[in-house]
Amino acid sequence: MRTPWMDSSYRKRNDLNVLVRDIDGAKYYVLLRADTGAWVVFNERDYSRYLADELNEIEMEALYFRGLALDDSGEEVSMNFPKAADYPSVAIVNITTNCNLKCKYCFVNCGSFVGEDMDEFVMQRTIEEMYKMPSKTITFELQGGEPLCNLDGMEKFLEIAERLKDGNDKIVKYRIMTNATLIDDKFINLAKKYNINMGVSVDGPGDMTNLSRVDENGVGCFDKVDAGLDKLIANDLTPDGAVCTIGQHNCKDSYKIVDYFHSKDIAFKPRPANYSGRELEEHMTTKKGEWFEAYKEMYFRSKNLGAINFSIHIFEENVYGPIRDYICMRYPCGAAREIITVNPDGTIYPCDGFKGNEKFLMGNIKEESLKDMIHKPWVQKLRDRTEKDIPQCSKCLFRAMCCSCCYSAYGAFGTVYREDPHCYDRRKIFLFLIDEWIKNNVCNASTQ
Repeated sequence: MRTPWMDSSYRKRNDLNVLVRDIDGAKYYVLLRADTGAWVVFNERDYSRYLADELNEIEMEALYFRGLALDDSGEEVSMNFPKAADYPSVAIVNITTNCNLKCKYCFVNCGSFVGEDMDEFVMQRTIEEMYKMPSKTITFELQGGEPLCNLDGMEKFLEIAERLKDGNDKIVKYRIMTNATLIDDKFINLAKKYNINMGVSVDGPGDMTNLSRVDENGVGCFDKVDAGLDKLIANDLTPDGAVCTIGQHNCKDSYKIVDYFHSKDIAFKPRPANYSGRELEEHMTTKKGEWFEAYKEMYFRSKNLGAINFSIHIFEENVYGPIRDYICMRYPCGAAREIITVNPDGTIYPCDGFKGNEKFLMGNIKEESLKDMIHKPWVQKLRDRTEKDIPQCSKCLFRAMCCSCCYSAYGAFGTVYREDPHCYDRRKIFLFLIDEWIKNNVCNASTQ
């Protein structure tokens, strides 16, 4: 099978996996290359042709350019996915550890307005060290606790960042992650002045949020969250995304979550509660299969509504693209590579999930450079962690589409070298998205 313009011929690979999918009474064959995540779908007739080496040169060339066939020299197309950065470009800045809520699945020990605020020295050192990083764009994401518990500190941080930016060529972006219960006019003015992008944490309407996101007295906060969101929207500060934690409190009627965010015109990212922090006492996370069923319900609800707010792109990009630029779902992940977390006392951690965990303390910004910290041997080992270091992941057919969240694995198993505790559901989601692609593209095409 020789193409005259390439002066090459192609042959099948012997390392492809075959997934047989039975859809609407017909069989389809998915050829999947596990180490890259590339795949193709054949109906029964074309799969028989493939096995019999009866595909024409154009068809084989198409497989070659997807990395699913070899040329006559044995060479293959390289899959140019986004490469993990060598230096952080995003700093999660915990401007305070104070928080006005005591959410039942929170992975940090905060709440009840007790904690520590970041001082100006730590602010300045954090900003200076991030500006030394090679990245052209630097993002500061202000978190906590609840960052609005230290609004004065937030303002001071932004002032310092703007002052130190003068004279360099960095593009600086600001983002805040808030529970939206403390939105006031001062914050509104601050957000507009510094063009702050916003993310919010809310678990859906009414009782769904009230069951999980509570104050120190166990009283739900939905009314305050809803009012805060409305105030942001009224001031043209609609959040660019919401984190919606899926657990026992909202997984059974998850379509209501889509309806709520659709009514607010806010995109949301659903994710299961992790096995860490207060969740270990409250047992809020989904059981095996529940996260997948909730995901599927939200998927179809969003399709029926014509909603574009359901952020399934973190899965779709990896399955369909694949783009794979979401730093928490690729190997190596972003921990200590693209992101770092700074606590008020200046301590540095690989990502937000590890903040406060002494086993993952990289150093203190008051005493060490960020460059020295990220190149410590144990940090470098974490930075280089891939699916090959995780027994179950190394054997998984979807290993190139996924990433075992390091802090989620640690919370569940006490080691970062284990699969994601929601691994079963992730694999179900990947297969579901492949099946949906077949239904929408192959089945429909064959009936036209």
